[in-house]
Amino acid sequence: MTRLAKLIFLLIILVICHTDAKAQGQGPVTLTLPANTRAMAMGNSFQLADPTGDVLFYNPSLLVGSTAFTMSRHTFGKEASLLQMSAKTEWWKGAVAVGIQSLGYSKNINNIQPVPVSQTERELFKKGLNRISESVATVGYGWELAGLDWGISGKIIGQGVGGSKGQAYALDFGGSKTMGPFTIGLAHQNMGNSLKITTSEIDSENQTTLGAGFHNLPLGPFDVGASAAVSKNPNRPTSKHIGGEISWWPVSGRTFTGRIGMRSEKEVFQSVILSFGLGFKGDAFGIDYAFSDIDGAGNAHRISVSWQ
Repeated sequence: MTRLAKLIFLLIILVICHTDAKAQGQGPVTLTLPANTRAMAMGNSFQLADPTGDVLFYNPSLLVGSTAFTMSRHTFGKEASLLQMSAKTEWWKGAVAVGIQSLGYSKNINNIQPVPVSQTERELFKKGLNRISESVATVGYGWELAGLDWGISGKIIGQGVGGSKGQAYALDFGGSKTMGPFTIGLAHQNMGNSLKITTSEIDSENQTTLGAGFHNLPLGPFDVGASAAVSKNPNRPTSKHIGGEISWWPVSGRTFTGRIGMRSEKEVFQSVILSFGLGFKGDAFGIDYAFSDIDGAGNAHRISVSWQ
């Protein structure tokens, strides 16, 4: 690693430590949900060694690569659903990406004096008298510098509560490096201002994630891959994520994949969350599905289609 890369990496660590010390509160739940179907099936550990356009929501340093487009829908029982779109393409010696997330769920609130809503993934399955809407629009750019991949993205975060709306802005940044079959990445997310509605406010879900993965290692007639991640939110215990996948391609260009994973987030869930998923890729077209039983609260399903 060159001196310039070491200096940039050190500055990132210092900013992360400073931001973690100031961060407080729990922000919009959209920022904490799985943002990729394949990752959800693998315990919400994004496959850094084979990134798709949705990597924008995990680590923007891995945006460089072929043009990709993905649309997905994520449901939490019958009470909440998340719609998401992302696209990336090469641009200006790097790559640019855009993403949109829109979440709707129910909760009992005070209509007379609306305040920002703080929610957990487990609570998305509950019924409520009022409808809450959240949206996140993200734009990111990734490039290679000094032997490492770097990326930065900006977010506009919105929440609608009882006829009132609030908005906040945040930054993500990250770095990554591929060494042989492994890719390692470090990302810091949701560094920004508080979301305000009337006279109340909540901070964004500030989080630092270290991840690693490998992809398409041959094992007899199959290809195998795995990924793992550790995330630290200053207001919660460290969360751990791990997953694996196995692929079979009976015909060149037609690949079937099975996935399994688990995640441990003690502050949100009482037990480890298991997840499963399937995928098919035919040339440039792909379709993926993921399922998890969220700690007895209900079943979450996610399906996506992609073009790459």
